[in-house]
Amino acid sequence: MAASTAGWAVRFGSTRASGGTCTIKVFGNGFLDISAHEDPGVTVGSLEGDGKVSLGPNNLNVGSNHRSTVFSGVIEDQGGALNGHGSLTKIGSGTLTLSRPSTYTAGTTVKSGTLLVKNTSGSATGSGAVQVATGTLAGNGIISGPVSLGTGTGRRALLSLQNRNGIGVLSIQSELSFNADGIYDCKVDSDTAAADQVIANGVTMAGGTISISDHGSALLSPGTVLTIINNTAAPTINGTFANLPDGATLVIGQNTFQANYEGGDGNDLTLTVMP
Repeated sequence: MAASTAGWAVRFGSTRASGGTCTIKVFGNGFLDISAHEDPGVTVGSLEGDGKVSLGPNNLNVGSNHRSTVFSGVIEDQGGALNGHGSLTKIGSGTLTLSRPSTYTAGTTVKSGTLLVKNTSGSATGSGAVQVATGTLAGNGIISGPVSLGTGTGRRALLSLQNRNGIGVLSIQSELSFNADGIYDCKVDSDTAAADQVIANGVTMAGGTISISDHGSALLSPGTVLTIINNTAAPTINGTFANLPDGATLVIGQNTFQANYEGGDGNDLTLTVMP
């Protein structure tokens, strides 16, 4: 089943109304409105288009049909029936790409599949916190709320920039934290002497691990420094990855690096090429 609208609304106003595995497509001034629904919110198979989603005080679960889609519209709290603080949950094995800023406020949860942020302004996930319970948070976009990887007891929560055009940068304007089941999948490109970089306003590591691979094949000059976490807060990074102690050396491709959690301007995680 698919629902598509341009200049019209798809509304879920009853407590019994459910999107099931329905494909929702909203374009132009068309919109999806779940603001009059009640707890526990609404589930839809997938979401795509460039229209608007009005959550009201409800949670929208997206991904039950496991499709990969791109939504380039706006997700907001306010709806035609009720105002409130709405939230978004990514479920299913597919990828939901958010390519424009949104304004909803009650947070985002990734339970399965991939949430890919590709916006160039604002915040793809509104102003609330982002919790990656399991699955993947990816992209080169901007997130304004705090981001937490893992629950401490889950299977795997992955942070991966997944930039097909090469090295990428993900900007988090609040704190980034890793729990024991959180993983940072980081790419180095020795051919261009660059690396994936996460920018965050404070970093805490209660365990977690890092996986680093080289997508190039060059031998870098000793002393070359790659910043893989750019901490914009004044305090230093709190903790280390479980598999990368401060000062540890590691071989990535053709190069040997040393990790420094006080690198850059004194509080970044850097990799320095050793002789």
